[in-house]
Amino acid sequence: MTTTRSARVPSGLLRTLALAGALAAPAAAASDALTPPAFHGTRESPAWLSLRLGSATAGKAKAEPEVGAPTWVRLNLSLTATWRRYCARPGVDSCGAYDRLPEEDQLGDTSDFSSSHPYLGLALEAEVLPLARGQSSVLRGLGFKLGAQRAFSSSDVTLTGDGGQTPVREVSATDTAFTAQALYRFYFRFGTTRPQQGYVGARAGLQTRAFDVEASTDTPLSGTHRVFPAVALDLSVPLFSSVRLDASGGLLLSPKPGRSPDADGGRRAQEVSDFGTSVSSFGWGAELGVTGDIWGPFGYDVAWRLAHFRDRFSGAGTLTGWDDGGATEETYSSLHVGLIATY
Repeated sequence: MTTTRSARVPSGLLRTLALAGALAAPAAAASDALTPPAFHGTRESPAWLSLRLGSATAGKAKAEPEVGAPTWVRLNLSLTATWRRYCARPGVDSCGAYDRLPEEDQLGDTSDFSSSHPYLGLALEAEVLPLARGQSSVLRGLGFKLGAQRAFSSSDVTLTGDGGQTPVREVSATDTAFTAQALYRFYFRFGTTRPQQGYVGARAGLQTRAFDVEASTDTPLSGTHRVFPAVALDLSVPLFSSVRLDASGGLLLSPKPGRSPDADGGRRAQEVSDFGTSVSSFGWGAELGVTGDIWGPFGYDVAWRLAHFRDRFSGAGTLTGWDDGGATEETYSSLHVGLIATY
């Protein structure tokens, strides 16, 4: 009996251990499923941690330069074609007012000048922004602009007086302009895939415009010489990665004739004394064009420019019929096609 009892005890113990193992297996599996991934050394880092590390690495990469970003120096050499129109009418405020008068009231000497051929020449402009590379500075748009233009051609001149109209005469003439202005530009960004920059700006300074007609006894028409302050607003908007639309408009403040940087009191004074004893003048200018990139630091510029002057004379002039002043008007229309270099 002793032998039989000792054989039953291990059999009951094995059943108990088997039952405990069966119950422990699901618990272990559940415990493994609930264990946080952070405690398993072989698991990968969480997705949010990988993204954060990736953005930090990208932030250290060098940013792609913005299209149209400010440059220190911009040079523009252009071929120009300029057309000029000029008229002088006594006793009225404008040439149009005189031309609307009845024919019997159109008395006194009048002048009409038109360019039968464009004045061909060159124009050179330089823009300097010494603080342009200061990305965080509001002063990076501060700079100055210098420009010079010279053109030559022949023109048709017709003089009309009480004795009738003179034959059309062909005379040679030159058109000269200078610009010296301070400027400021505020830059703004365009686009999302590749940054581009446009700007709005303002300019103020001095300009000159001189039109010289060859002096001869049979061509008494004198030219005009003006030195005047000017202010303007500029806008540049990127249309594509290599094409920009540029526009500007401004006022020409008191651009009176008879003023010139060089000293020539006789002929310069005649630009006023022929028509009256004093003169008040007003003018405006406008420009519309496109610029773009060609290769590296080089680009192109195509622009159409207008400058209009109106002079109102008072008092008695030396010309016939100019007993109470009158008006003259002068308009320059120019096409510029040029090459741009930037640094």
